[in-house]
Amino acid sequence: MSATGNAIPKFEATIEAKFGALLESFPGAVILADSERHIMLASEAAEKLFGYSRGELSGKAAEMLLPPRLRGVDAFKKSPGEIELGGLRKDHSEFPVEFAHQSLRSEEGVLELTVIRDLTERKRLEQELKEKDAAIETARREFESFSYSISHDLRAPLRAVSGFTGMLKKSLGENISQDSAHALARVQENVTKMSKLIDGLLDFSTLSWVAMTKKTLNPADVARKSFTGPAPIDGGRKINFSVGKLPACDADPMLLRRLFDSLLSNALKFTGKCESAVIRVGCGEEKGAPVYFVEDNGVGFDMEYAGRLFQLFQRLHSPSEFEGTGIGLAIAQRIVQRHGGRIWAQAEVGRGATFYFTLGEPGYGHSA
Repeated sequence: MSATGNAIPKFEATIEAKFGALLESFPGAVILADSERHIMLASEAAEKLFGYSRGELSGKAAEMLLPPRLRGVDAFKKSPGEIELGGLRKDHSEFPVEFAHQSLRSEEGVLELTVIRDLTERKRLEQELKEKDAAIETARREFESFSYSISHDLRAPLRAVSGFTGMLKKSLGENISQDSAHALARVQENVTKMSKLIDGLLDFSTLSWVAMTKKTLNPADVARKSFTGPAPIDGGRKINFSVGKLPACDADPMLLRRLFDSLLSNALKFTGKCESAVIRVGCGEEKGAPVYFVEDNGVGFDMEYAGRLFQLFQRLHSPSEFEGTGIGLAIAQRIVQRHGGRIWAQAEVGRGATFYFTLGEPGYGHSA
């Protein structure tokens, strides 16, 4: 830092001796001005930021670092605070900066210390984020419109088919043949199946856009509440359901409930032929992180086909054996992926299946 031509050499030397090392210790650009806002010292980072040579700013008015249109706002004010403005380089190019100001009292009088931060990268990222948010919002609106259209346009002919089938059955009355009755029943069954497929597909698609709000949750409580939903479907069947000691996790409450709904419904369905079904929710550990699981003693599956488990509309068992749309496990995978985790399964034909999942970086270390 060099002395100005106008400054008193002894005074300038005293200021540099006292504050020179302080200015250079700051990671950013710093200038020190007198009460008249003339630059007495400028850090090397400050001179480099504004495009000046070493010592070239000394003695200059601090406001020369601002575009002419902004020089009246007094960025180098005497009261503490931060302000975002435009900076002016030596080549007259402008860039966004933030000024943070503090007054220093010394034997030489009150000096004005200003830390200057280049906001170019932050503003660029903010603009990119703003554009991405706008694109996401546009896509979300388009998806909502698409979903409504799909739901309405596909359901309308289904309702028509169902209505005409009912009218035809009623008009035939007691004269309907066994074959005709069977055919009409099949039509109604497929209408119902198609309606469920539409619901499942829209449900699956919505999971890509629904907003997430993560909270620290007790997954054991979520699993128990989830089980009370599908359990009554199985009537008086004996089901041995248990939930082990689970660590807390950071997850979206609604999506975590949906995840357990999918996995427990799957377990209930594929233990349907067991005289005594066993469904267990527990947790293990992998590389210091929790791995939750849902285990059952149902029909299981051949691991050769495990790659198809989480694909839409893929089924490892025929509809005549077990009802379903082939969407539940795809929904489970989508939920896990949105939490930054992964899901996989281990099974053996006739000896049950276990579905494992992680949830990214959960709050690990608390027992539920």
